[in-house]
Amino acid sequence: MRFLVDENLPVDVAEVLREAEHDVVFVPRSEHRGASDQELWRLAVSEERILVTRDLDFPLSDRPPPPGLILVRVPDTFTRRAIRGVFAEFVAGEALAEVAGSITVVSPGRIRARKL
Repeated sequence: MRFLVDENLPVDVAEVLREAEHDVVFVPRSEHRGASDQELWRLAVSEERILVTRDLDFPLSDRPPPPGLILVRVPDTFTRRAIRGVFAEFVAGEALAEVAGSITVVSPGRIRARKL
């Protein structure tokens, strides 16, 4: 699968996906650093990448949508290690296979999804 990991997440999230052999662009380490939400949305669409973010301000009504959107919802007090743990558990489970065409919310101990 192909992913675009937003700069509001630690590099650990991109590393978890790469360790699972996915194609990952980590925004802070790319030419897209500092891009607006709309630019990242369009990039995810044009490159057919699932967008991974903590940001709730993405233009969900913009069409076409990207192949999927993963919202990582953890308390602001979570460390990089804690975020990695929550995300690694998600990637290791069966829910990752179901993200295409959905908004998937990943939080500690819970995963929810609805169609884009």
